[in-house]
Amino acid sequence: MSAISIGCWTCRVRHKKCDITTPFCRECSDRNVHCHGYGPKPAWMDGASEEKKERARIKLAINQHVRRVRKMQNRAKRRTSPPQGLKEMQPADSQVNASTALDTGDSNLVQDTSLESVDRPSSQDGIFDPQAACLLMHYLDQVFPWQFPYFRSTSRLGNRGWLLYLLMKRGPLYHAVLSLSSLHQSAILGSEEEYQQKEKALEHHSRALREFCKFMSEERGKLLDDNARLAEFLACSLILISCEVFRGAEHNWLLHLDAVICVIHSLSPETVFDARYTSHAGSSVLSHNRPKEGLEFLLATMVSLDLFACLPTGRVPRLLYQQWLRTSEIQVADLLSCENWVMVIIGDLACLGEWKEVQEKDGMLSISELARRGEEIKERLTMGIEKLVLTRDAQENHEAQTSWVTLLFALACVVLLHTIVSGPLPALPEIQSAVSRSIIALQNRPRTYSLTGLVWALFSGSDISSIVIILSLHFD
Repeated sequence: MSAISIGCWTCRVRHKKCDITTPFCRECSDRNVHCHGYGPKPAWMDGASEEKKERARIKLAINQHVRRVRKMQNRAKRRTSPPQGLKEMQPADSQVNASTALDTGDSNLVQDTSLESVDRPSSQDGIFDPQAACLLMHYLDQVFPWQFPYFRSTSRLGNRGWLLYLLMKRGPLYHAVLSLSSLHQSAILGSEEEYQQKEKALEHHSRALREFCKFMSEERGKLLDDNARLAEFLACSLILISCEVFRGAEHNWLLHLDAVICVIHSLSPETVFDARYTSHAGSSVLSHNRPKEGLEFLLATMVSLDLFACLPTGRVPRLLYQQWLRTSEIQVADLLSCENWVMVIIGDLACLGEWKEVQEKDGMLSISELARRGEEIKERLTMGIEKLVLTRDAQENHEAQTSWVTLLFALACVVLLHTIVSGPLPALPEIQSAVSRSIIALQNRPRTYSLTGLVWALFSGSDISSIVIILSLHFD
């Protein structure tokens, strides 16, 4: 019997019935607890200390969710409480115990009262009610630039009209964006306002997960045949990943990324961008009569996230990154100001590190073969960096920013390459040279260039790059 026929690993360890919804079950999403999915048995399920720790984490997450639900119910009750004289007319058993309802699978509990009020426009004057409109504008003005600090509306990726179109559909993406926007606001407001915004974020996040599960159950078979539905799925997944990252979740975001990867595995650049592969007539915003900026934007983002995930997780790229990054429609520089050739090397370095680890484990590591593979990557890095330096003075403003960001990513790759081949040796001349050049680049950074998009480049050299981080913060 397969794991998916039994249930997700979270439900199995909790001894709960799982509805085996993909990418995550409703039993977990309704309780805002990490669903460990249906893949191979997790390493923490060892029947010993690690499994005990994970059980404790799951229990804590559920208890915290129950407390939040109770607070929301109490606040809603205070807002809608009838006069004292009418209270005596209400039956005594009308109150619902939050923990009991959650444990018996009452997934509609959080939807009651306050969530319904944020779902529907308060009037017919516009598409969004005033509160939702404010959150959406906060996302577009403040959160989106945090996610993509180097994005330019004048680039080939367009002006985000595709994003507004998808938001106007008021599906799972809409609620996910409201959740992320509320989370972002909670970080810059006072204590009471912070609590209110986190409460709103939880409401919208719970609704987004439910809507997303419903969307996947209804639309999963259509994703590969309709670019508009595919774009909505990718956009919602991206926002849910950002929510988990913003909340400081260690691994929850990987669940959403892996769900995206499963879908993209069934695609290819030819099937997505071929003129014959178009959306249905009702979704013309992403069809053949307009450039597919939305899909280009989202696929470039997901391929990049798959590559950036390799370093913190120790895994190799799950996508065919070389195939995607060699198509003209996917230009990461338009999104992250890092040229495709460096992104390819990031993936190659992850594969090299994994190859070395496997060979060492099997006692079969050939030092000469390791050096040969490393030298091939080093030659590409050297040629690319030299080209960046030669063309730097003759570039336009946005091209100069792309060269600057690409250079920092390339230098980080140099550090990572020599760390893989020779080990983490700070005194290694090649590593010292790359770090020194990174420091000089940061010292000469124009004030208009953001550091927000350089997290991978600054951290990829481990302790060595910490020096760069400290200096970069000083010069900011």
